[in-house]
Amino acid sequence: MNGVEKYELHIDAFSPATIPMARLSEYMADFAALLGHEEHVHFEKLAEGSVAILSRVDPVAEVKVQRRLEEVRYGTAPKAAMEALSAIDDKLAADNAVGSIRRGNAKIIEFPGRNRPKESSLGPIVQPGTLDGEVIQVGGRDETINVHIKSGDDFHRCITTKAIARRLAHHIFGPPVRLRGRGTWSRTESGEWKLHRFDIETFEVLDETPLSKLFDGLRARLAPPETGRLNPVDLMRQLREE
Repeated sequence: MNGVEKYELHIDAFSPATIPMARLSEYMADFAALLGHEEHVHFEKLAEGSVAILSRVDPVAEVKVQRRLEEVRYGTAPKAAMEALSAIDDKLAADNAVGSIRRGNAKIIEFPGRNRPKESSLGPIVQPGTLDGEVIQVGGRDETINVHIKSGDDFHRCITTKAIARRLAHHIFGPPVRLRGRGTWSRTESGEWKLHRFDIETFEVLDETPLSKLFDGLRARLAPPETGRLNPVDLMRQLREE
């Protein structure tokens, strides 16, 4: 059964004849991620004039897609949808375009693209800070040693002394560590901050104890003794000593 709910992604800088196919596929992938429910959302056609990617939603998913777009508008949608929203606007800005998602004549979401406010680039800025992650590589031939850290999906190159590098090498591919030192940062015109270098001064190994076990231990400490009521002064002294 064909769905009656249709959404269009409009891009003003291209026509169906001028948009590169590879770029079109990128916009379509982001559009699909934004709408979600991929098994019930289908490509219908490219409309004439400015590029308009027309999608068709199966009836079973109409309410779900409507709700997802409302969540996107208010910034409460799942991470994948919000990332797709940013990705579309970034592509529009790079293509000197603006765009919108429409349902019929109604604009559901507008993308400022080329019209969004631009921040001036800034940096480099050096400031003290911390960096958490997994040690994945340690190496070097002079007095400063490279340490590569995986933090989430990001990889960072850090610099440290031989003495600290020898200690960090014991934790390679092990539990996460917290590095303390000085980071060199810059801000792009899009407002994104990038870490270019981190000079490690000290570090500590982070506790990987699950949060549930930490709460279990806390409950055990807070439980009143068999002899009677819990003495809050003794409890605070015990926690401070630990």
